Amino acid sequence: GASAPPARELAHEIVDTAEVNGKPVSDAVKTCMHQAIDDFQLTETELDGFGSLDEVAKKADDGQEQAITIMDRFQEELAACNTAG
Repeated sequence: GASAPPARELAHEIVDTAEVNGKPVSDAVKTCMHQAIDDFQLTETELDGFGSLDEVAKKADDGQEQAITIMDRFQEELAACNTAG
């Protein structure tokens, strides 16, 4: 079967269709979120266990604790954009 799209690509697609309370988020928030996706980096410690954000996302889906923690941090950085508008 087809492999899953890369985590960053998927995140960008989600941002493009993001809604808050049934209304699309503002362009300013979307721009902020796209920038946050592009800027997100794994720490050196995290890079010891994961080769990429894609690997983190896959392992988080499998319930791996460190991966879930990293994905939470990723989502928090995106969520911070909601207050930027």
